[in-house]
Amino acid sequence: MKYFLIAMFILASAAAADEPIRVSDDFDKWEWKPIPYSIRRDGKNRLAEKRELSFEYRGPLYRVPVGFIQPAGVIVEGDEAFKGSSVMLTDCQVGLHGRYSHKIRPESTYNYSLGLKGHGTFRFRVWVRGIDVKSGQQTWLGFPNVIEIEATDSWQTRTGTFELPSYEDSKYRIQKALSAAIVIDAGDRIYLDNFSIEERIID
Repeated sequence: MKYFLIAMFILASAAAADEPIRVSDDFDKWEWKPIPYSIRRDGKNRLAEKRELSFEYRGPLYRVPVGFIQPAGVIVEGDEAFKGSSVMLTDCQVGLHGRYSHKIRPESTYNYSLGLKGHGTFRFRVWVRGIDVKSGQQTWLGFPNVIEIEATDSWQTRTGTFELPSYEDSKYRIQKALSAAIVIDAGDRIYLDNFSIEERIID
């Protein structure tokens, strides 16, 4: 019985590993959470420097989309939004990152789609970590922008495909699943909605 359960666990794990990676974010589900000390400190520093807050704030709480673990912009609705509720990102070097951890596989191709408007550039950046095959030590091999789109004044739906650049170095083995983040330069103002990525599975 024990060996049967182990075999079933291995088969289930293999099946899960073969499942295509999909992320779909429409930002219509938000919730208020208590602000931890680090976020209060960051907010006070931004306001003291007369900068905009990069998260929506009300009293002792901040608002994030369900499923995100970090402050994730400001919600917009009505005429400002694309459909329902959208998110506006500004003055944040890296935003909306926890949601896209361990989602990019080397040698995979991804379809993407997003609603976008604003001023500046939307970037979706991957953190490529390599492991030395001899020593086991880890190092960063690169930080490629796999999506890079200039925003316009009105909402547009943008679609396309991306894949990770090749990192051919026999010294390093790339992790099987890499993390990515939406990156917004300071001074840019990006409105985002219906952001989805889906891994293509080749039979």
